[in-house]
Amino acid sequence: MASKNGRLRVGVIGPGGAGRGNTLGFATRDDADVVAAADSHEGSLDALENAMQERVEDYKPNSMKRYLGDHEFIEMLNNEDLDIVGVFSPHSLHDIHVKYALRAGCSVIVEKPMANVVGDAIAITKIAIGSDLHLVGGYQRHYEDTYISGRRAIQEGLIGNLKKFEVYMAQRWGAGGWRGDPRFSGGGQPNDSGSHLQDIFLWMTETLPANVYGTTDMKFEDDDGNLVPKFVEINSYSDVKLDNGAEGTITILGNTRVGFEEWVILEGDEGTIEIKNGIRYIPKGGEAEPLSYSRPEGYPTSKVDQLVGLVKGDYQANYTSGINGVRTSWLTNSILQAGKGSDEKNNVDCNELIEKEGYSNQEVNELIDLCKTKQMY
Repeated sequence: MASKNGRLRVGVIGPGGAGRGNTLGFATRDDADVVAAADSHEGSLDALENAMQERVEDYKPNSMKRYLGDHEFIEMLNNEDLDIVGVFSPHSLHDIHVKYALRAGCSVIVEKPMANVVGDAIAITKIAIGSDLHLVGGYQRHYEDTYISGRRAIQEGLIGNLKKFEVYMAQRWGAGGWRGDPRFSGGGQPNDSGSHLQDIFLWMTETLPANVYGTTDMKFEDDDGNLVPKFVEINSYSDVKLDNGAEGTITILGNTRVGFEEWVILEGDEGTIEIKNGIRYIPKGGEAEPLSYSRPEGYPTSKVDQLVGLVKGDYQANYTSGINGVRTSWLTNSILQAGKGSDEKNNVDCNELIEKEGYSNQEVNELIDLCKTKQMY
């Protein structure tokens, strides 16, 4: 699908903040050109242009076509003959931007979360498959040796059957900018940075959520200890049961002063994997030992490399396919829904939640099986 000169034509929607970094990931390659960008804020386009001039070798100033406005991304898709579209817009816009890009015949990389609602995540994944286009999610941990090793160890039965787990993330997250507006964020920290930990946990264990019992709050204290009103979830505390019967906790915190902290502990009937400042394996009744595997030959180096390689035909497998957005949105929706109940803690049946979207557990499992036949993991 590469352009005539062998270089892919890339357009981006919403290249502000993290989106600018992702865009430069394409622009600094020797097989891709960022030819257009669309954003509703001129400042974001200015910042991207400046970054392109500073970081991209042989970039001709102002050669990137700019599309300014809420709906001009449609004009970009219609006019620019793009191979790849990067969707880096606010969370609530991912669904519509991805669908437009796929229907324009473009392969897509989309920042996390792939969609705010699990039903939309399923629809996006099906459109990509039906259109024979590539869809890559914004979950970079899939390309880190630590988590690749954890997934492989579980697949090889190192811990036996997963029984218990603890997933924890803490970050000084104050719901700044559009992330603090539920119209654009679709949910707070559990739907933002917390999405990464939910995703990598489900990717490594290849499980689906079955039940969530928990709560959320919107409590954030400033540096002086004053409680600052917020309109999205800052913290979540969830007891989670998976479809394989394993039970554990998922805690996502935004109100912390400790800096960034995360860990994943997976306990099986044969041993435990602990991912915390590295990865180690603790056999049942034994001593902890470091855990590592050689990186698989030909494994993509990043999510940008993953999509470019898929489009060019250099890679056959997609390690951040749409199914990850489905799993993660399903769990995130359940966590947020538990926080909306009238009681201090509320119970959410994950199957009932997805049925309200018009799908079922069986359909998701069938979609997972279909993805595996297409080397989409």
